[in-house]
Amino acid sequence: MLSRASFTVFEEPTLPGRLQRIRAEVDPDFETLGGLILQQMQPQVAAPLYLHVAKHLRRHKNPPVDTWLAISTYQRGYKMLPHFEVGLWADRLFVTLDLLADMQQRAARSEWLMAHQPQLAELAVPQISTDHTSPNAQPLTPATLQAALDRYQQVKSGEFILGSWVLATDPRFAEPERIQQLILAQIQALTPLYRELMALECFK
Repeated sequence: MLSRASFTVFEEPTLPGRLQRIRAEVDPDFETLGGLILQQMQPQVAAPLYLHVAKHLRRHKNPPVDTWLAISTYQRGYKMLPHFEVGLWADRLFVTLDLLADMQQRAARSEWLMAHQPQLAELAVPQISTDHTSPNAQPLTPATLQAALDRYQQVKSGEFILGSWVLATDPRFAEPERIQQLILAQIQALTPLYRELMALECFK
């Protein structure tokens, strides 16, 4: 299971070496964790769910700076749909519900989010981000929520991401079971929102 040792894969400086370590040391944990997430989520979601583990196939020179799994209702991809991600940067874990820039039904979903700001502010979610390519996130507050929603509506490249970013120095990483519990609890807290967003889905 994911632990503090999982982050050491990013210490490998070469592309082949880092990919080899990710595949050998992190991807098996992602497969196991993904199975647990699917088991938890599937009874709560009407459509079939699929696990995607990042393969970094477009990497030809620079080693990946992060790696992740994604959960989506589309077998062939996930970036065009609301989806969950669990992954690692070199210094932190992230557990997020992602609406990325190339979202299907983007206008309808952003309008729905705008109309439900009070409910979003009450979610058991500590942080928010507008860029999945950065490890940084902000505390979720009414002000950061409003700013993120405004950006998602007005900026074509804007993204809307809710969840937890947990530094590798967090003492909970000494007990992988606690990290697993954190991941499953965060996804459970966000699953009702995920269902609402997927109710707007027309992509097949």
